Amino acid sequence: MAIELYKDETHLCLKFDDFFKGTEVPSNQFLIVNNKWGILIDPGGNRLFSQLMAEISPYCPPQRLKYIILSHQDPDVGAGLNGWLLITDAKIAVSELWVRFIPNFCMVTLSEDRVIGIPDGGVELSFGETSLQMIPAHFLHSPGNFHVFDRKSGILFSGDLGASIGPEQENITSREEFERHVSFMSGFHSRYIPHSSACKRWASIARSLPVKMIVPQHGARFTGQEAVNAFIDWVEQLTGALG
Repeated sequence: MAIELYKDETHLCLKFDDFFKGTEVPSNQFLIVNNKWGILIDPGGNRLFSQLMAEISPYCPPQRLKYIILSHQDPDVGAGLNGWLLITDAKIAVSELWVRFIPNFCMVTLSEDRVIGIPDGGVELSFGETSLQMIPAHFLHSPGNFHVFDRKSGILFSGDLGASIGPEQENITSREEFERHVSFMSGFHSRYIPHSSACKRWASIARSLPVKMIVPQHGARFTGQEAVNAFIDWVEQLTGALG
């Protein structure tokens, strides 16, 4: 179902979730629309394609998708690319590190001249009357990893950083709620985040941005300055699986 994260006269941010009730790890997919042009973030695998296409169409016809952004290389991020490339003219934006892996997700002829390799330092992607900032988040948990900051809405789409499994609530708005929520995140982060230096580097970048909401690819989001600050503080002190 669609959850509205932000809306004004020209700009809309939506989160889609709850497609599967089986053994798969639940994931979130995101659509940003500005002046009728759209960007799809982490659209997921093959099994999601038909349902997600039906869900986004009322807000942005697939023909109006300008970019499909993959935060990293995991199959739950972009294994359904083939379908999207068949029905859209969208470019794929992914870390330069993973460009050569894209043909494993789709027909080679479909991806030719449609892949944008994001340099390690990040880049701004323009669409409609705005742009999105690709924020370096390497080794959180992928060595070629980017988060997406939408300055218009103040939303930071954080990929697997902040992922939670089976959270009690969908929207964390206070430090007190955050402290109760940590138990749903700790197992994943202690295993998949390799080192504290990557966490500290990300926290420094995140604090420099006017972030109003942080939305991971799995589980609950963090809304408002208190919850956002609590999350950044928590990430900063993570030790990681390798110390």
